Amino acid sequence: MKVYVGIITLISLLITGCAQNDTVTIEGKINHINKEENSFVVYVGDTLTKEQRETMDVEENAKVVEAFLAETTEAKALDDLKMGQKVSVEIKGSYEKELVTIDALLDNENLPTYKTEKVTINPYTKEEIVLEMTASEGDYGLYIYNLKPDENGSFSPPEIDKDVPVHTISMRRSSSEVKNEKELLGLFEDSITYIMTDHEGIIFKGESEEELHDFIKTLDKEET
Repeated sequence: MKVYVGIITLISLLITGCAQNDTVTIEGKINHINKEENSFVVYVGDTLTKEQRETMDVEENAKVVEAFLAETTEAKALDDLKMGQKVSVEIKGSYEKELVTIDALLDNENLPTYKTEKVTINPYTKEEIVLEMTASEGDYGLYIYNLKPDENGSFSPPEIDKDVPVHTISMRRSSSEVKNEKELLGLFEDSITYIMTDHEGIIFKGESEEELHDFIKTLDKEET
C-alpha cells in the first residue's frame, strides 16, 4: 500500500511541476515599451468594426480591446523591440482572453499582466500591409511616401477630382522600417511614391503627380 501511495504522490508532483512550467504563446503588436520597468504592452485585437476604427465612435468605458502587459526580468529583451512590431510572446502559465477599454490601452493601465519567457519578432508580409491600406468598396485610398515640402516648406496633398471618392489620404515623409514598407511595397528610392488602393488592393503606383492625375481621370470616367 505504501508503494502505491508513493507512486501516486510522485505522479502528482510531476503533474504539478509540469503545470507550473507550462507556457503559452500569444501573438500581437507592440503598443508601448517601458524600459524602466522592464515591461511592454501587447495589443492582441479588438471587437471594433472598420467604421468604428475610423471614427472612434465607441461608447465610453466599453471593453472592446484585447491587450496585456508583459513583464520580463531580462532588460536586454526590450532592446530590439519597437512600436508597431508584430511579436509572438511566450508567457508563463495559462492565458485568459480579457477585454479592456480603449483608455486602458492608451494609458497602459488596468491591463492584465503576465510574466514573459520569450519574445519573437515576426516580420510583416506584403499582403498584411496592403490589407491595412485597402479601402471600403466604392472608396479609394491615396498613400504618398517620401513626401517633399513645397517652396513654402509646407506639405500639401495633390488636388483630386471631387467626383472620385478618396476616403483616405495618408502623407508620409518616409516609410515604416518596422513594416519594411520600402522593400515590400517597392517604393521608389529617391522620389515620391504615389499609391492608390480600392477594396481589392493596390490599383496604382507611380512617382509623378501627372501620372497620378492621369490615372484618377480614368476613375472619374468609371464613376460617371
